[in-house]
Amino acid sequence: MNPDLSKEAVEKIESLCEQGCVQVKQLLEKAEKGNEIEELSGFKKSEKSMIIEELGEIMSVYDEDK
Repeated sequence: MNPDLSKEAVEKIESLCEQGCVQVKQLLEKAEKGNEIEELSGFKKSEKSMIIEELGEIMSVYDEDK
């Protein structure tokens, strides 16, 4: 986990992961397309990027299994 992430960002990542892989993949797809992500509306742009990057790294573990 990125040490620069705030406590709130880490909690948001954990809560998003609890929603399941499908939800996280949809969020990452939105981010790739440049769409606004409601779930991250309370964060600064730089922190949003770090959260999305962290979620991508988490999901890459699942992609490697296939």
